[in-house]
Amino acid sequence: IRLYDLFDAPLDFHPTRQMHSVLIARGMYFEQRDDVPDWQRELAVQQWKAEPHPEPQLLARLTALTYQVIGNEVLWVARLYSILFWMAGGVGLFLLAKSIIGIDGALIALVYYLFLPYGAIASRSFQPDPMLVCSLIFTCWAIHRWYRQPSWQNAILAGLLGGLDIFVKIV
Repeated sequence: IRLYDLFDAPLDFHPTRQMHSVLIARGMYFEQRDDVPDWQRELAVQQWKAEPHPEPQLLARLTALTYQVIGNEVLWVARLYSILFWMAGGVGLFLLAKSIIGIDGALIALVYYLFLPYGAIASRSFQPDPMLVCSLIFTCWAIHRWYRQPSWQNAILAGLLGGLDIFVKIV
């Protein structure tokens, strides 16, 4: 359900916010290219720098690096990353739910998380939210782990993951 219309322009869910991320990733990508006209590179970088930067641009940077590896600007790459982060969050949710309510409840929680209509649409969005959801779920898992087995190692893990939450989307 997440790969449906994968190749469409990111106009299906908060299009303004997604196009903001597209411009940022495009500017990052074109800044490193030498095979494009100077005016095109300068315009792409100028558009990137003109965009507001409310949070660190982790997903945009990852997308731009992937554009460089591929050798082309491919918009659906960002969707794939968002989907992967959302699915990784499912692993964290399963681990958390399994330790709280057992494997049967964890499977129900995971199915709900993966097939909730809003989540299916939001998980395809080119913005830092899917990465944040993944990080938040793993933070909750780490806090619960620390609660059940207090140790410095578990406390540090919970603290680092909580800090990652703030770093991913500080606003």
